[in-house]
Amino acid sequence: MSFFDSLRLRLGSVDALLLLAIVGLVSGLLAGASNILFRLFTESGIVLWHPETEAGDFEGLPWEFRLGMPIVGGLLVGLFLQRLSKHRRAVGVGHVLERMVFHQGYLPWKNAVVQFFVGGLSLASGMSVGREGPGVHLGAASASWLGQRLKLPNNSIRTLVGCGSAAAISASFNTPLAGVIFAMEVIILEYTIASFIPVILASVMGAVLSRMVFGHAVAFDVPSLELTSLWEMPYFLLMGIIIGCFASLFIASTTAVTRKTWEWPVWIKCSLSGVAVGVIAIGIPQVMGIGYDSVNATLHGQYGIALLVLCLVAKFFATVACSGMSMPGGVIGPSFFMGAMMGAIIGFIGNIFFPEHASSYPFYAMVGMATMMSAVLQAPLAALMALLELTANPGIILPGMFSVVVANLMVTQVFKQQSIFHSLMRAKGMEFKFNPLTQFLRRVAVAGAMERSLAVHDRHIRLLDAAQILETQPRWLLIREDNVPVSLMSANDLARYLIEQESSEEPMPETIDLLKIPADRQNVSAVYLQATLEEVLDSLERDKTNAAYVFRTTAPLTEKIYGVITRETLESYYTYRPVTKPS
Repeated sequence: MSFFDSLRLRLGSVDALLLLAIVGLVSGLLAGASNILFRLFTESGIVLWHPETEAGDFEGLPWEFRLGMPIVGGLLVGLFLQRLSKHRRAVGVGHVLERMVFHQGYLPWKNAVVQFFVGGLSLASGMSVGREGPGVHLGAASASWLGQRLKLPNNSIRTLVGCGSAAAISASFNTPLAGVIFAMEVIILEYTIASFIPVILASVMGAVLSRMVFGHAVAFDVPSLELTSLWEMPYFLLMGIIIGCFASLFIASTTAVTRKTWEWPVWIKCSLSGVAVGVIAIGIPQVMGIGYDSVNATLHGQYGIALLVLCLVAKFFATVACSGMSMPGGVIGPSFFMGAMMGAIIGFIGNIFFPEHASSYPFYAMVGMATMMSAVLQAPLAALMALLELTANPGIILPGMFSVVVANLMVTQVFKQQSIFHSLMRAKGMEFKFNPLTQFLRRVAVAGAMERSLAVHDRHIRLLDAAQILETQPRWLLIREDNVPVSLMSANDLARYLIEQESSEEPMPETIDLLKIPADRQNVSAVYLQATLEEVLDSLERDKTNAAYVFRTTAPLTEKIYGVITRETLESYYTYRPVTKPS
């Protein structure tokens, strides 16, 4: 057996932690590098658009540029996407989730290339989108590409997609811990030790690479602020309720626009997004781009309440137009923007009515950022970790936890909304269904569960060959007909038949038909060596069989069979059997 075959078989089990950690580390390097390239491309693109101002300073442009840039950018993006096939246009976090649920984490590299260029053009032209969504796609696709090139089991590829996503968030915000939690909550959708360690290493590598290129500064310049009084806690309860309602409105509005425009030509949708952003930006240029400069200004108390309200309303409509009409970009950045504005407005009002007990409004803006992100993404722990890493202030966690939990309850329990990603995918006709059994079966590759005590032979076998096979003491005998495996039987049945023939007075036949001798045979399905137990179960259910043989294509029209797995073996992985004490 080759070294890589041995590696794949070991990674198929649930305890191949060291190997998976090493591969996760490499995937973090690839994901971090792809995000750094994307950021450099995006920022250089902005400079090319308006060389007289700093990168991202859309407010310093004349109104004609603020109107024309999104329109031209949206038209160019739309025309480019219109020339692509429908499945090649799929980009962003929603695309990553779709591939995780329906395709075992296999992300096409061509979609990532599309994401790189159209996402960069969208940001450079000032569309109301974030860079984190494209970053997650690029990071996940880089890690998935590595797993596919190494032909790793599908359970390992799924973990690598989480690694790439964590590294992307880590590189974008310089928040490695938040990257890990984001990958677990949003992408992998579960917490396991086998996933944690590779994802942590990948996230660290993403942060290290980002700091080497862009320095140690985090995405937001957060001042040192403290909670003034515990009497503010009821006000943070109110804040969670208000932002939860606002987040629900944002998710519902974006989903409604998606349903309404889903069948429209993509160039029309992108152009209309550009028109919406351009018209709004004539009066409120803060809506353009990722908007981190406006968030930083809010965190330092530089905006009055009138401007805060205008920015919030304008960003809401601009982001609904872009995200609802499938503009390639993320919603994490806009959710931070809207959360900061909403939190600042709430804090501003609190300072008016309770000046002695209320903290300054930038403190509320920081909590509002995490609250809105959590409510929109349904990722409370990731939002809290981002809040902690961005502020380096443990004192902000107490009100943040309260506000985040309340907002999440409002979205999920009161308004019955899913996360923005799941809601948009559902609007496009894709339903995500998760259950503990499916999640468990996805963790284990068939290579880690199959039985390798196997002999393979054609249905007609000579007595001498049968005896030689039985000398190797296989448990199973896989029977081929016309060079295709068709049935599985126990080797004990063949041994029993030979013993009965020897004791019989009738002469022994020269050849035996394995499909006709008395035996308990099972029809078989075929599963690839990289498959997970979930895929095995799907194959058995689809083909109405109770066993499957595991193979890999080693050359054109050549298959290598590695083992077999039965329904009984599969069920032993999730069926509880109480241990009985010996009498």
